Parts: sequence; structure tokens; C-alpha cells
Amino acid sequence: MKSVQNYRTTILTAILILFTNNFTVLGQINGKIDGEISESGIFIKDITLSYSPENTDIDIYSLNLEKFQFGFSDLKIKNRKDNNNSQSQLEFTGPQLLLKNLTLHADLFKSDWITEEKLKRMYKRESLPKKAIEELNNAIELYYTDQNIFPKNTDDLIIKNYIDIMETPFNNTSWIYVLDLPNTVTAKPSRTNPIPNTNSIVYDFNSKEFKIDQRIDSLKSVPLLQWIYTFEIKEINASSSTSLDIQFNNSNSNFSMVMESGKFKINHIKFTANPEGQLNNKSIISLPELLIESKNLIIDGHYDSLFTFHKGEGQFRIRNFSLKIPDGLGKEPEIESLLSQIGVWNNSINIRLIDINIQMINQFTGNISLVFNTPFIKVSIQGDISFRQQGNQVPEFRFHNAELIAHPIALGLKKWIRDWEKRERKTLTRKGPAIIIKFNGPINSFNPQSLKDIAIF
Repeated sequence: MKSVQNYRTTILTAILILFTNNFTVLGQINGKIDGEISESGIFIKDITLSYSPENTDIDIYSLNLEKFQFGFSDLKIKNRKDNNNSQSQLEFTGPQLLLKNLTLHADLFKSDWITEEKLKRMYKRESLPKKAIEELNNAIELYYTDQNIFPKNTDDLIIKNYIDIMETPFNNTSWIYVLDLPNTVTAKPSRTNPIPNTNSIVYDFNSKEFKIDQRIDSLKSVPLLQWIYTFEIKEINASSSTSLDIQFNNSNSNFSMVMESGKFKINHIKFTANPEGQLNNKSIISLPELLIESKNLIIDGHYDSLFTFHKGEGQFRIRNFSLKIPDGLGKEPEIESLLSQIGVWNNSINIRLIDINIQMINQFTGNISLVFNTPFIKVSIQGDISFRQQGNQVPEFRFHNAELIAHPIALGLKKWIRDWEKRERKTLTRKGPAIIIKFNGPINSFNPQSLKDIAIF
């Protein structure tokens, strides 16, 4: 939470530094100063850049940008100064940002990151049973020293307290361990293993080495590939209208800021990563629309500390986000299981809408709404929230009479809910497909265990 505090302070400090450094200079002069600037900024059109690293003609980077514009307009400055106090007022429209048709392209000869990710997942799956085998090896040697005979199975080690099945890694039931001493110790996936077709792991007890997994060994020998990366933004548009009032005296400095409106919008952002000659392993991230908007935002505080929100409205919206997972990664057991659970069969995850609206009525209370719409689940949240803003402490946010309504669509999600009921020994009443959850309490401590009054209709 400390990082959140620093982030909020840093943003406002940057704004204040940008517009108050000149006030500090002006503030050295007793009297009053008035000024206006109708428009200011920078404008760039039709940029084309390319780059190739030294000593290679294989890797190529390029940038193309149709238009970039950044500036302020209707800037009005007032400064009043006497021997003890200084007051500055600033009104402006902006910053106004326009970026059109940005394309970043890279043609690189690199290792296959898909294969590297598959190897990481395989190593992670092996980590627990390998740790168990290493502990079994130590237990077997100690058992042989004490008993002058090898254990026939792990039960011998458990009964005589050489291993503890209540402790990690032996409390995990995804693996069973077979002793064939003095030759091998083998870890085999059990029926409860989420990936039952996982290869067994064989440990040579004499050489004290794990036998090579041919699947992993074959992946290590995959050659480098030619990768084509493309990042595109059709348009970014941002604007705001703000007034800023700053007061200085010998002991402190205060400010107040009113933002009548602020808007940041991205149209059509897309990233692709394509290994040459492998269209089925093409990765695509696409976001047609992202919107962040605020209205009637009122903030005040001290220049060198946190600030207080008094009022305002904010919206965050994403439409039609899509993620295309490469086939080589989509066939990994964990990912394939997740995708099948949410009803995705083509390795493409789509989020039709995320829409969050917050209205701050005053510095203590407000309300929130959220809509999350996908092909596999629809979720909405409505409720009141309260704020506790105390000096330099991070504000506390609490839900009041909030209600979550979820419509699970995918059969896998419905099955997960039924499995959750069995696991938690809860029976949830049902009437149709809608799930309704009512909850209260701090947002930062929100978790399923804190939910109250759960009902499914």
C-alpha cells in the first residue's frame, strides 16, 4: 500500500512542479502579475525511423508515426505577492494530447519464447516431486544406516518417522512414490494429479541423478527463430480543463485543484508476435477501445504531502479486448485446462466489456458500479462506498450494501461452483442461472471468506 501512496503523491507533485516553478520565480516580485497564453505546445508529423544493431544485419527495428501533438490552451495566470504571502491562480485547458497511427516493428532472430515458457512450466511441475525424491533419498540412507536394510516402500519410512506426510512435500497427494531399491526411486502422477498424463520422474539411487526426460531434452535443442513483432496504435486522444490555486507563506504551501473534465482515450491498440512460418503460434493482443474519464474533480492539500479528494466522477471502460494464445502454449496442460473450463476452444480469450464507474459525492461517501461481460461469464456490481482520508495515511475504502450479480455461462464454471460447494461443504440455493452475493467491509481485505449473506437465485 505504501507504493500506492507514493504513486498518488508523485503524480500530483509532478503536476505542481510543472506549473509552480514559474510561480516561484514570479513570487519573488511583490505586487500582482496577470498573464494569458492562448495556445502552446509541440507538433510533429510523419516520423520514420529505423535501427539495426552494430555487427548484425539480421535484427531490424522501425518506427512510423503520422502525427504527434501535445500542448495547452486558454492559459490564464494570476499572481499576488506581498512580504509574507503569495497566491497564484492558474486556469488552463490541457494537456491536450493527440497521437495518430503509431507503428513499432521489429524483425529479430531470437530464441523461441514459447518453448522457453513450456520448459519453465515443465520444470515447475517437476520441482515438488524432485524435492520429495531428494528428501526420500536422505531418509532412505538414514534408514539403511539405522536398520541395515532398505525400506520396501514409503510406508516403512512413515511408520518409523523418517518422513512426515503432514509436511511439504509429502502432504501433496498429486504424486505417489515407488521404491525399487537399491536401483530407483520413482515419482508417478496420482489420480488426483491435475495433469494425469505427466511423465513419471525416475531417480537413479546409485548414481544419485535424475534420469533425463526426453520431452524436456528435445525442447532444449530447438533452434533460434526469426520473430516479427508489431505494435500499433491507431489513435490516442487526451484532454482536460483545470483550474489550480496555490498559496505560499513563510510556514507552508497549500493548493486546491478543480478539474472540470478530463478524458484519455485509446482507439485500436494491437500487438502481434509471429514466428516466421508458424502462423498457428502467432500471438495477438487487441484492444479496440480504452477510455478513462473524470468530471468535476476537486482536490486540495499541501504541496509536500498527500492530498484530499472532495468530489468527482470517474469512469474506466474497455471494449472488445482479445488475447490469442499461441497453439504451442495453449496445449500446455494448465492453460488448456483453464481454457476448457471457461469454454474457450480456439485459444482466443475475449472480454466484451469492462466498465467501472465511481461517483464521489463528498470526501466521505460515494457509489460504485462495475460491469464485466465475457462469453463465459457476466458480472455486475452495484453498491455504496465510504472513504477515510487521514493525513499522510493511505485512504481506507469500504463497501456498504454492495451486491454482485454473476451469470456463469460456461459449463466448466458451473461445474467449478458445484465442486466448490462439495469442497467447502456448503449448499447454495438456486433459482435460475443468476448468482447474487451481498457484502460489506474494507476493499483491501475483500476475500471469499469475508462474504456474508451469500445467496444464489
